[in-house]
Amino acid sequence: MSYAAGVFLLIAAVAIITGAVLQLLQYRRGQHVISRRQLVTRMLTAALLLAIIVLIFVGAAYPWPGPLQALAFWTVLTVLAIIVIFISMADLRQVERQKHIRQAELYRSIQRAKDAEAKSPGGDRD
Repeated sequence: MSYAAGVFLLIAAVAIITGAVLQLLQYRRGQHVISRRQLVTRMLTAALLLAIIVLIFVGAAYPWPGPLQALAFWTVLTVLAIIVIFISMADLRQVERQKHIRQAELYRSIQRAKDAEAKSPGGDRD
């Protein structure tokens, strides 16, 4: 593995750890907009990404005794990456669902405010 690739993977690992710690701290302080399920999903994604980075280091540095062992190792690594993609898509669906719920709540509150204004004396100023 080249020096630049190693540095890039190290920077990526630090970024993943930093993002995961910040999300966890915000959630524990109550300064979050995500659900507990989304937090668990994101922590799982971060852990899998870190495992993938470590396995890339191991795979690049380890002299494989045969092509079958190397193929099995890189196949497992690829499967882990595909799992991360599916978990990320599930997280995106959860975010979209939350967005639609909050948007519906906003529309309902706007409608309630309009109804209350129309019922109040002098509220019909159109």
